[in-house]
Amino acid sequence: MKTFSEIINARDWENQHVTHQHVAEAHAPLHAYHSHQAALNNQTSNYQQSLNGEWTFQLFDKPENVPASCMRADFDDKDWSTIPVPSNWQLQGHDKPIYTNLKYPFSDSPPFIPQDNPTGVYRLQFDLPESWEGRKQSIIFDGVNSAFHLWCNGVWIGYSQDSRLAAEFDLSEHLLANNNQLTVMVMRWSDGSYLEDQDMWWLSGIFRDVTLLSKPAFAIRDVAITTVLDRCYNHGTLNVCTFLSGQSQEYQVKVQLFDAQLQPVFESISASSGQRIIDEKGPYLDQVEHQISIPSPHKWSAESPYLYRVVVSLINRAGDELDFEAYHVGFRVIEITDGQLKVNGEALLIRGVNRHEHHPEKGHAVSYDDMLVDIKLLKQNNFNAVRTAHYPNHPAWYELCDQYGLYVVDEANIETHGQFPMSRLSNDGSWLNAYMRRMTRMVERDKNHPCIIIWSLGNESGIGSNHHAMYQWTKLKDPTRPVQYEGGGANTAATDIIAPMYARVDEDVVLPTAADVVPKFSIKKWIGLPNEHRPLILCEYAHAMGNSLGSFDKYWQAFRDNPRLQGGFIWDWVDQGLTKTDENGQQYWAYGGDFGDQINDRQFCINGLIFPDRSLHPTIFEVKKAQQFYHFTQVKDTHVDDTSLTIKVTSENLFTTSNGETLHWNVSEDGYVIVSGDIVLDVAAKSTQRLTLLETVPVQKTGCDYHLNIEVRLNQDKPWANKGFVVATEQLEVPNSSELRALSLPETAAPALSENEQSVLVSTDNFSIEINKTTGLISNWLVNGEAKLLQGPKDNFFRAPVDNDIGTSEADNIDDNAWVSRWQAAGLNDLQVKCLNIEAHRLTHIVQLAVQFGHYYQGKLLLATRWRYEINAQGSVIIDVDLNVAKSLPPLARVGLELVLPNTNKDVEWFGRGPHENYPDRMLSAYIARHSSSIEAMHTPYIFPTESGLRCDVKEANVGDLTIAGDFHLSVSRYSLANVTQAKHTNELLAEDLLYVRLDGFHMGVGGDDSWSPSVHQEFLLNKARYHYQMTIAFNE
Repeated sequence: MKTFSEIINARDWENQHVTHQHVAEAHAPLHAYHSHQAALNNQTSNYQQSLNGEWTFQLFDKPENVPASCMRADFDDKDWSTIPVPSNWQLQGHDKPIYTNLKYPFSDSPPFIPQDNPTGVYRLQFDLPESWEGRKQSIIFDGVNSAFHLWCNGVWIGYSQDSRLAAEFDLSEHLLANNNQLTVMVMRWSDGSYLEDQDMWWLSGIFRDVTLLSKPAFAIRDVAITTVLDRCYNHGTLNVCTFLSGQSQEYQVKVQLFDAQLQPVFESISASSGQRIIDEKGPYLDQVEHQISIPSPHKWSAESPYLYRVVVSLINRAGDELDFEAYHVGFRVIEITDGQLKVNGEALLIRGVNRHEHHPEKGHAVSYDDMLVDIKLLKQNNFNAVRTAHYPNHPAWYELCDQYGLYVVDEANIETHGQFPMSRLSNDGSWLNAYMRRMTRMVERDKNHPCIIIWSLGNESGIGSNHHAMYQWTKLKDPTRPVQYEGGGANTAATDIIAPMYARVDEDVVLPTAADVVPKFSIKKWIGLPNEHRPLILCEYAHAMGNSLGSFDKYWQAFRDNPRLQGGFIWDWVDQGLTKTDENGQQYWAYGGDFGDQINDRQFCINGLIFPDRSLHPTIFEVKKAQQFYHFTQVKDTHVDDTSLTIKVTSENLFTTSNGETLHWNVSEDGYVIVSGDIVLDVAAKSTQRLTLLETVPVQKTGCDYHLNIEVRLNQDKPWANKGFVVATEQLEVPNSSELRALSLPETAAPALSENEQSVLVSTDNFSIEINKTTGLISNWLVNGEAKLLQGPKDNFFRAPVDNDIGTSEADNIDDNAWVSRWQAAGLNDLQVKCLNIEAHRLTHIVQLAVQFGHYYQGKLLLATRWRYEINAQGSVIIDVDLNVAKSLPPLARVGLELVLPNTNKDVEWFGRGPHENYPDRMLSAYIARHSSSIEAMHTPYIFPTESGLRCDVKEANVGDLTIAGDFHLSVSRYSLANVTQAKHTNELLAEDLLYVRLDGFHMGVGGDDSWSPSVHQEFLLNKARYHYQMTIAFNE
């Protein structure tokens, strides 16, 4: 036994050669079921005891400051605090969270770590059940960050690192019947931290479950299950290899297979070890093999996740069943043929996302219920795959993916992003064991899950000899699954799949020019390279940082047009914000730097499709639409006079027929539904169904817009959604064949016009509009004596920068290429406006004013606008704007106007795209209809405040008493542009008792291919020399 002094002096947490001491070899999770029935029904075993709960806890500055007496069984810890297990101690009032993307939060000198190494000591007393006497007792820690030593009843047991895989220790010789004392010393930093430099919070402690497991002295120690299908994917073979805790031919292993209703598929089959001769020395005596033919099994896929249940029983010579294990089994085959990744012979289209384990209050200690929320949301939003970025997940996650149907890329807990170069440790043979242990133990733990279709060697660690060793071992150990890895250029010999990150559809990404740097080609070019026949699946793409995901639909068009482009994994699932409360008691979500962590990467952890509390970002609606499994086209028979409304429905399901869904449709006229219906879908997998919705399209009115609106709804409950849930949508334009006739306007006399030195006044008995001659702006608008405007319309060319506008800019490190830097350098955020000329004329039916504005920066004219007001006797004002842009300017953020209204509690109503936020390059999912929203819901509360809330292609809108007509983009907010621009957190936003109404003729896209380079596509940039737009505004009486 090691003494405490020896442990401190050995400093195993600074030795890359030492990863585990006295830790059991990895295996599939064991449950030690107490009966066959318990195993079949997956009941909690009488031979499992959870040690989750309140432990006593004390945090020390470093291991050297921990008193040796803490490890004694009789140590008095009554003055210590308590802490819940599982948890991260930084979120329990101890130490501080640190967020970095790639920087190490300590000096980079592997394997050495800082002398200041916060060390938490946990203590717990527990008793053993009487029924456990005479059995082998083990303790399993599912996750401890980053390294720990374990004592039981004052005796040192062992050491472990690798925070994301289980550490199992045999306690049999050290346990008492009662009053057992566990002591765990956890170090925040270890040499393992150099391999865990993932884009997430650095959090510490016992953050996953702790379990006692009791097994017979001779027991099942592991089970390996594989399934095989014949070449036609019709008939299957079940292979079960059971590993025993010792060598003996005195025992038999019985295998039984049950279907999803837990009915037996075949009679039980028993076998003993030693039946297969391996070499001249004979057979294995500690493993038993079963190979069982299964005619026409139900097959597993993400669409139809059919699970069988295998029960494995250990039987002695007397026929007594001593030990039981059980696992879910899915019959499926993963292969790469014809340059495509296939499941059961069908080429996949990966609708994937990268998912961190994160909770805003609990950090990395996610519960089963937390996981259940995530998996239901993933299924509801048309995801079929998840990458466990960037580490093996909690064991329960894989069970849920098996059950609900998600393809999984299981990723080793290796990332050395902060190394220079990244491959520094990957090419260092002294780190080979550390790399290999993380890979081999993951594969051994997770090997039985049908959901896992790909193994990943890790993330952003360059490429080196250690990776090639990991790849070769994995291919030998598990030839049934491909291996992927992005490092070193995404197409090295250590990957079966081209797995780039942030490669664009058509544009090559410029990287440093060097012989060893592989270019990041466009995804279309990559699959066309000479002698390249592998499929391409983006391991990361569409960086969803804040208001992002512009041009996402282009990826999906490319995926559908090119069979070897098989989808990808969006970065990422959830904003990694942590809940914090300011001095005024207001809660907000914090990011890097908010906890006094001086080394940080600010809000770069806020990249999710959903907020930390699992409420949805607007971007996820775009993802759901792009990834949906049904597609719709309108059909016209050109050979006859076809007056029908007919569509084709195409299914991208690979295995299932759409007999559980109903297609609901309607036709709208200027947003009002005029006819609707429902049809039960019956579309076979990979096929198209033709549906005639109407034999004759309704009579169309002149000048109206007609749309066919489609929803596919579940007609029965699913595990992940209730009946009626919408899984697919579409809006198709119905051409209006009626001739457009000019509208005749009432020919009323023009309003009165008067002028003085200060202003121009346009009025009738019901309204008056005053224009200030100095500013050229409407300064007052009265309707029946009531003031309607707080600030008249004025030019607006700037927006509160979205994350993609900011790029890599920081206060002390400006990215000159970022949009916001270019806007600020050009002075677009600090323009001086002058009214250059104003003219007013009373015509027959209108009063017309022409106003010229100049927008200057440092005395230089940058933007010139010419406004023309046309005011009629009904109080409507047509605003017609021409803009000229100086050649020196970068593309503009927006071209529009802003006005300010008194506050109102009325909902905003509009006829345009919605209901959710949308932008010119992100509107695939936003349909033209009549929408309404509260003022609050018009603002999207991005954790890092930015431009938000736009609704595009609006023709009509009502905001309070204001009505707007034209062709414009609308946003309404209680926050000023200056406030949103300056705020760094939501608690810094100051809602005013008024409304800012922004009406844009044009708005730049938000981009989203990545967030560190200008990613707005060319067609969504506002880079023309001239712009023109027009809209009509009026106030209701």
